[in-house]
Amino acid sequence: MPASLPARPVIVIWLGAGGPERLAALAGLRTRHAGLPLILLTTPDGARAAEGHADETWSDGAARGAAAFLARARRLSWASPAIVYDLEGSPATRFLRFCVWPRPQWRLVARGGEIPPLS
Repeated sequence: MPASLPARPVIVIWLGAGGPERLAALAGLRTRHAGLPLILLTTPDGARAAEGHADETWSDGAARGAAAFLARARRLSWASPAIVYDLEGSPATRFLRFCVWPRPQWRLVARGGEIPPLS
């Protein structure tokens, strides 16, 4: 019998904006995707605030410059996520979705922290 494929992770991008409402959205996503690995792309401060909400934390999310942006896109591509939730909604994170290949589902979480339905 062939071994089952590992579950593709869910990635959440949160660079610290939004405070408690974004943390509540992260907790909601952890509940929604309880059986899948959840990776949080954040800042060092965001990693401390969200401790225990993700299986893995990448705390290099706020690195500046073209090289850092491309490294972030490559890292997201290599993770091959099933879905990416953008809690930030900044122009940089919205553009990032076009630089990740293969293209995962990309969901922008509303400013009020409302999690979009799965399609």
